[in-house]
Amino acid sequence: MLSATTSRAACRHWISPMRSLSHAVHGTNSGCFAWCTGMPTNTPVKSLAINRLSSRHHLQTYSAISFPPRRQFETAAGHDALASASAAHPDIKLYQYHICPFCNITKSIFSYSKLKYDAVEVNPLTKAELKSWSGDYKKVPIALIGEKQVNGSEEIIHSILDSTYVADLLSTRWRNDNGNHQSPVMTMEQFKNSENARRWFRFAADDLSALLYPNICGTLSDSYRAFSYVEKVGSFTTLQKVSIRYLGALAMYFAASKVKSKRNITDEKAALQSALDTFENEGLKNGSLPFSSGHPLTPDMGDLAVFGVLYAVRDMNAHADAVRNRGGAVKQWYDRMERMVVQ
Repeated sequence: MLSATTSRAACRHWISPMRSLSHAVHGTNSGCFAWCTGMPTNTPVKSLAINRLSSRHHLQTYSAISFPPRRQFETAAGHDALASASAAHPDIKLYQYHICPFCNITKSIFSYSKLKYDAVEVNPLTKAELKSWSGDYKKVPIALIGEKQVNGSEEIIHSILDSTYVADLLSTRWRNDNGNHQSPVMTMEQFKNSENARRWFRFAADDLSALLYPNICGTLSDSYRAFSYVEKVGSFTTLQKVSIRYLGALAMYFAASKVKSKRNITDEKAALQSALDTFENEGLKNGSLPFSSGHPLTPDMGDLAVFGVLYAVRDMNAHADAVRNRGGAVKQWYDRMERMVVQ
């Protein structure tokens, strides 16, 4: 646990890195928190969070997707990166943070598409993994698709889903999943642009993800535990691991407090349950639908986004509160999604 004395000492010895962290957490580029590209922190919350989910099955970080309301997927800047290699599996390297919900949204789409990629964990204090090549952009996720840099989860997902190669992968999966069932086979247009897909994607990116950090970083001790993942990152030195755990815990504790204040959240646990109530009642129709897509056999972008956010905290108490202890339709849906995405 972090004691008050330890926290003050960490602040004294690491004042410069903390200023850098504070800028990263509350940066002006996208208004996101947790050093990743995500949704704005000033979006109000109504009434009120992969080991195997990784490229080549080695998961370490998660990213942010922020789509304008009702916006459909359009050709993104990174489209050419995949279009030029549409006949073969693209070479993808994803730079990420382990507990970023938005990175997990991106990775859930990769994994569901059976798309292999290499994941690189980024040191949130130094950004050393990015400095030599990413230019002025220092947030995650960043992807190298072939030799092209694609910044941010929105652009990455555009690039992936706009490629012929991935479209063929998904079409094959949807036909196989449908089997002899009489329901229409899922289409790419329905998968990414249906009303359900857009609504629940926005819900995941704007509402559910906003509740993630207050639920895992509400106290200094909880925040410290949230960064325990660094102990398993082989590329970090012992000093780096200690620094990230202490400074990361401090930064995220303050960031979580800021999010709660801006979004008028007084009880983060109740707010999380309220958001999941909305998804269960309106997305899953109280359990009468297997997926928020409305399709009897196939999830869509909305399902994958909600799953990615929840999967980001799978090793924490917030996940137990949101899924296992809650039970019911949300847990049944989550277990179904986990079988389709992770296993």
